[in-house]
Amino acid sequence: MSFYNKFTQNYITVGPEPLNMASVVLNYPRSDAMTVIKAAFENTRGIEEYHDNGFRIVGKSGGGLASYGEKVTVEIPENQSDAEETMISVTSSKEVSANITANPDKYESRFLTELNKLRDKELEEVLELMNQQMNPSQSKEVNNETELSDGSSKMVKVMIAVAIMFFFFQFMIFASI
Repeated sequence: MSFYNKFTQNYITVGPEPLNMASVVLNYPRSDAMTVIKAAFENTRGIEEYHDNGFRIVGKSGGGLASYGEKVTVEIPENQSDAEETMISVTSSKEVSANITANPDKYESRFLTELNKLRDKELEEVLELMNQQMNPSQSKEVNNETELSDGSSKMVKVMIAVAIMFFFFQFMIFASI
């Protein structure tokens, strides 16, 4: 069975472009599923930080020269139909909608790959793996949602820097005349 056959892919429309959503059933009670989801975020390459507000875990990639960042959101409804299983939905989006170089699907795919590696393991085994790979001070988890990086502020800083460089070069051209 291929990786993609293990997840239900749904496409919903939010705004100008369709939003890719993966629905996943984890064979853990809700609190244990949240631990496994956090472990998957810890292992996801490119996700620099994440925050858990109790109903949703949001992981964000950092911005760089080519992108202002992407985010992966995992919705974990409080009311589940089965106490031993947890249904989650995973979506990804650009931090700044005008960012043409962002690739949120890449980070969603990476997260789902890491989640798939952990989903059949016992919780104790997941915790043991995490303890072997890192210590708690190395966690990507932030305590407050406001501590998550913000792609919009990065975009503003880049635009200001570009404007300053433009005016500097204009000044240099006029000064040399």
